[in-house]
Amino acid sequence: MKRIEIILSSLIIVVMVNLSVLSCSSGPVIKGVSFKKADVFQLRKQAGKAYLNKDYKQAAHYYEQALSHNQDDVIIAYNLACSYALQGDAENAAIYVAQAFGNGFRNLKHFHKDTDFDPVRNNPGFKKTVRDIEDKFKSIGSLKYVEAKSLQPYRIRLPENYDPKKSYPLLVGMHGMGGNADGFISIYDNLEKPQIIYVTPEGQYPLSNNIGPNWHTRSWGITGAEKQYVKQADPLIADYILNTISQVALDHNISDTYLMGFSQGAVYAYTIGLQNSDQIKGVIGFSGYLMDVGSELSILSQSDLEQGKDLRLYIAHGIDDAAISIEEARKLKTFLEDQGFDLTYQEFKGRHGVKIDIFNDAVKWMQI
Repeated sequence: MKRIEIILSSLIIVVMVNLSVLSCSSGPVIKGVSFKKADVFQLRKQAGKAYLNKDYKQAAHYYEQALSHNQDDVIIAYNLACSYALQGDAENAAIYVAQAFGNGFRNLKHFHKDTDFDPVRNNPGFKKTVRDIEDKFKSIGSLKYVEAKSLQPYRIRLPENYDPKKSYPLLVGMHGMGGNADGFISIYDNLEKPQIIYVTPEGQYPLSNNIGPNWHTRSWGITGAEKQYVKQADPLIADYILNTISQVALDHNISDTYLMGFSQGAVYAYTIGLQNSDQIKGVIGFSGYLMDVGSELSILSQSDLEQGKDLRLYIAHGIDDAAISIEEARKLKTFLEDQGFDLTYQEFKGRHGVKIDIFNDAVKWMQI
């Protein structure tokens, strides 16, 4: 089992994001592209497919169209630069990698290692762009962190015929990396006559260490930070979740409390549930895995597993999940069963996501 982190492939950047069209930046105007209404998601999909097929000219064509509708998009600008670099077009590679950094891309280490840019790294013009980017990094100084109190958000949904005198189970949903509270609360609409209170807190960190601050995409853990910050930050997630539970319990009559996590959210939901099984009755995990037990950066220990034996667990995973393989889920099932946990396990036909019928089944399970 491993710790969750942002995955930045040496070939192309793939991040789960909110694809809302944002305001235009002062980046370069795309040549020869009309600004008519377009399906940006579909353009990105076509670009990614062309890229994986090594048709970099076609990939650049689609990325250019997508970028014309969202000049602030960090990932599209970076992938467009990759597509030009792989064609040996140093001039355009330099233009769009500069735009990616201008939009807020901050992973200079990844950029230096990205083999997509190898065909143009020795080009004088491209080398000048790299020096300019490095100079800008020096001017903004080093990134450090300090613990500070702040108000954190959560969204809440109540049953249609909510009765304030009645007691309801509470389900706390933890979105995946790149998600947010707004997106994860909406799956409540897919429940069949729900009789639960559902709340969604939000990852405390924007993905702006590597991705521009104008994206409302969040992470539960710090990405790209030094090790001491990672180990310091993770316990604060539990504080946030437990404080949310306490606040909801003050405002409403709560019976049992469950956590539900997707992907990165599931990783932390398992850990928080195991460490607080006196307050949390169970965890529903979609497409996740367990932190390493006792590893350097993990906050999960063997004693947590032993003390959390009363925690009920429901694990669901797509057979065709390309982000976290089904084998990870099967290993987790075996591991937890060997540890003696009360475990319900479901595999479903699908990819990396929350399958609606399984979600309904899990909510029924938590009310048994």
